[in-house]
Amino acid sequence: MEIDKFIKKEPLIVTSAEHLGEVIGLIHDEYFDLKDIKYIKDQQLVEIPYRRMFHEGPCRVIREYFGIKRIELELIRSLLIIKNVKDYYYEDRARIGTYSFNTIEYKNNKLRIICCEDLELDMEVSGIEIESHDLEVKGKTRLTKGWFWESYTGEVYK
Repeated sequence: MEIDKFIKKEPLIVTSAEHLGEVIGLIHDEYFDLKDIKYIKDQQLVEIPYRRMFHEGPCRVIREYFGIKRIELELIRSLLIIKNVKDYYYEDRARIGTYSFNTIEYKNNKLRIICCEDLELDMEVSGIEIESHDLEVKGKTRLTKGWFWESYTGEVYK
């Protein structure tokens, strides 16, 4: 199976609050490192490099026992770009460094990305313009799956 065919050739671009669900659907439970976020004030941009698990692609079963599987998946390196950002700040209560996206809220020109574990990325914006670009397939990760659950740490293996 050719892995590159799963990389989105065209970026996902959202320009209204009504379509934020498309972004959430793509990034929910995907991981990023807080230290890698860039706020480029003069360009009014926030860039968040993140990694998407390659759910649709091939995987390798590492271990299976009593209906629980430990599998290895490819990672897609992606970039989330938020434009029209007048101000950016965050509250990092967990202080763990690596987080996953949970949801996005927008109200009164304030965009909030709520993450797991206990991190909120807050932006004052003049309008909604969010893009997600797939960059490359690079690295692997491991996922444990049970009957009705899965567990993932966000750790990357080369």
